Formats: sequence, structure tokens, C-alpha cells
Amino acid sequence: MERLFHFIEIAVTHKLWKPIKLSKGGPPLSYLAFADDLILFSEASMDQVEIIQQCLDIFCESSGQKVSLEKTRIFFSKNVGWVVKNEISNAFGFQRTDNLSKYLRVNIHHDKVNRHLLRSVKEKVNQRLNSWKARNLSFAGRLTLTKSVLAAIPSYTMQTVFFPRQLCDEIDKSCRSFIWGHTSD
Repeated sequence: MERLFHFIEIAVTHKLWKPIKLSKGGPPLSYLAFADDLILFSEASMDQVEIIQQCLDIFCESSGQKVSLEKTRIFFSKNVGWVVKNEISNAFGFQRTDNLSKYLRVNIHHDKVNRHLLRSVKEKVNQRLNSWKARNLSFAGRLTLTKSVLAAIPSYTMQTVFFPRQLCDEIDKSCRSFIWGHTSD
């Protein structure tokens, strides 16, 4: 993957690849990578399709790796017209998506994050609590489960999204009830 990043950086340096900016004064963003996963960012134009495809082709040829068409998705800003979306999707052969779904158990949102969108974190905590029988565990057992298992559930999301205070209080209340032996069954 390092080789691909190098190709991308060369294309950006030579002003061929047009990265996006998340804010007016922010740095340009051309890719994000984690392990074997990669997210590419670029202006939505057919010129950029050619540049991106060239970088991917050179990388695949030199590394022996391939881009998985089954796993690859393309997402567009709301500001991109349908004609351009179709042209770019067809040129790449990637499936277009309007929902980026989850990555590493964290929802990837392109809209404003609100309490409703974070409801799944609270539901997951409550599902886990309801699957355990509080009255069959000692106080120390309930405390250990809460600290080790439940505390990890929201932590992934909390690293990337600001949680409303009310939601934190609701999750905390559910955990306290479990620790003190109250169950929903």
C-alpha cells in the first residue's frame, strides 16, 4: 500500500490529482488508510477518474494486487449531479452507494450526527445488559462485566463522534442499574 500512497502523493504534488478540503483552511485530503482498507478522495470529474485509474493500475501492476470490484464502493457529495455520478461510476465499474454504513463498528456519516443516529450504541449496550442475568452474578462480577465489556462498546464511536450529554447519561444509567442488580426481565 505504501507504493500506492507514493503514487498518489506524486500525482497530488504535480497537481494532477485534485484532493478535497474539509474546510477552507484545512489540509488537502487525498486518501485515508487503515490496514488493507483505503478511502480515496478527489474532485468528481472524468479527468480525475483517469488520474486515479492510472495510479491504481500502476500500483496493481507493480504489486500484483487487484482492486476488488465486489468490495469497492463509490460515494459522491450531494453537490455532484446525477450525470457525472453515472459517468464516473461506469468508468470505474464500482458500485455507487449513498450510505457508507459502518467501518470498524463505527457509523460513517456524511450528515450531521444527532442523538437518533447514535441510538444504535445505546441499543447495543442494552442488548448486552439484557443478555446477562444480573441476579446470577456477584456484585464484583457485574462490575467487572460493565467495566470491561460495556465500556468498550461506545468507545470506538466516542473517539470519532461527540456524544450528546443526555445519551451518555442514559448509557450510564443502564450500566448503574445492571451493577446494582436491576434487570429488565
